[in-house]
Amino acid sequence: MPGYTIDGVPDHVLKNKLGATTHDELQHFETPLVAARDSEIRSGLGPRGNFDGEQLKAIHRHLFQDIYEWAGHTRNEVVGLSDGSFATEPFMHKGDARFMAGPAIPSALDEVTRSLRQSDCLRGLPRQEFAHRAADIMAKINGIHAFREGNGRTQRVFMEELARQAGHTLDFSVVSQERMIEASIAAYERGDPSAMRRLFDEISNPDRVEVLRTAEQSLDRNGFNWNERYIATVEPGHSVELTLVGIAGNQFMAHTGSQILLGRTSDLPKPYPQGGAEFTFVAPEHCWGQENERG
Repeated sequence: MPGYTIDGVPDHVLKNKLGATTHDELQHFETPLVAARDSEIRSGLGPRGNFDGEQLKAIHRHLFQDIYEWAGHTRNEVVGLSDGSFATEPFMHKGDARFMAGPAIPSALDEVTRSLRQSDCLRGLPRQEFAHRAADIMAKINGIHAFREGNGRTQRVFMEELARQAGHTLDFSVVSQERMIEASIAAYERGDPSAMRRLFDEISNPDRVEVLRTAEQSLDRNGFNWNERYIATVEPGHSVELTLVGIAGNQFMAHTGSQILLGRTSDLPKPYPQGGAEFTFVAPEHCWGQENERG
């Protein structure tokens, strides 16, 4: 990891402005600082642009300016650091995933820009069509993996801004880390965008977002780390074998074994299943309202 990590420190801890020398220490100090910069962007105080590579870099710079000297620089660039070293990492992989080679990053970001400009930055689309096309853009940017660190947070801000100007909303706060990882792997490594499209379909629909938020707040109160599980709302028209966890007011929680799924109580088969019961569930086609409303 040329130039990016602290010499003599185990586990490849990134050089930082905070003096942190462990991953836990770095995360402890980084999280509130980045959250504060994120709030600035949401308040309209952050960078503006034309939804291109330069705006993506400007968002990264704003979010991580308090943490890294190389904030705002893509990993193909060579960045001089205050300790006299140079940071660059054109070839990067995590586990079995190998991300785009550094020399290809600028042209790949330009291609995303061209795609967005040809579509007028997704303006004027029905919500569901916007969600699917935005998901494909997210998958492309994620596959580029332009920065050494902070790609996910930068991409989310970029996509939220894109949605806002197109008359829609995207709420990533209800997306578990496990779900985002699964959707990203499917899109990048297997070329299957369906999981990312479903994710965007949900987080652009206020009804589904509210159901997710209510359930996740309940799980938080009970000390359950939902961020490490795949958690989603049921998919209209899909049949799935479920085990009921419980019913709380107008929504229920169930699981498939690997996934936690949420739905409307009124859509359950009658009489309602008891907790722990296994049942086949088919969500009505319009269980989350009209799916093609315009923003």
